[in-house]
Amino acid sequence: MITVGEVEAALGHRAVVLKLTNCRARTLTLDGYPEVAVLDARRNKLKKVAVAHGSSYMATDPGPARIRLGKGESALAAVSWSNTVEVYGGAVAGTYLSVAQGKGDAPVVWPVVTDIGTTGKVELTAWLLKFAN
Repeated sequence: MITVGEVEAALGHRAVVLKLTNCRARTLTLDGYPEVAVLDARRNKLKKVAVAHGSSYMATDPGPARIRLGKGESALAAVSWSNTVEVYGGAVAGTYLSVAQGKGDAPVVWPVVTDIGTTGKVELTAWLLKFAN
């Protein structure tokens, strides 16, 4: 089960925490990064928004690692962005996040307003057991 937390804001930066909980009886193995896309109000992928793997002002990316979760155990990841608006260009905002355990897995869609501004980018950490910062 994947859940998405509330948007946390700091000095023009934003982040949400993704939480994946293993609800199965067998061990779940995660390897690397969740699959994330920013969607518009019609749930179409915003083509002008890139998803980059790495650290941000809001979260440190430990890099990809294999994580094994027993029943009831959880892993976390962070999606972060900056609400920066340059004089030129139009600001971009998403209405939903599409989140999947990994590439090729079925996504869940959560209502998350992403006021990306003109940066056109969100940062994504790998799955981890606990945030360092």
